Amino acid sequence: MATSSQKTITTTSQSIVSVDNVTQHVTLHAKHDIYIGNEGVTSANGYLMDNGDVLSLVLNEGEVLYGVAGTSSGTLHILTTAIK
Repeated sequence: MATSSQKTITTTSQSIVSVDNVTQHVTLHAKHDIYIGNEGVTSANGYLMDNGDVLSLVLNEGEVLYGVAGTSSGTLHILTTAIK
């Protein structure tokens, strides 16, 4: 089953997709310039999602995805589906 959520992403790195015991298909829709990466993600080392960008990826069991805003804060829409 798919689960959708919205998170306010700030200039402090935060978990946007939590660890799970199954592989997950994740779709992200940025409503602000947001950088995606590991726990230490910053605007200098993250993958840039511009406002309006959509990104789909697969997280393996046990993986966590983090995000951080380059300036101020913005909304990230998240859709996750377990892959069994």
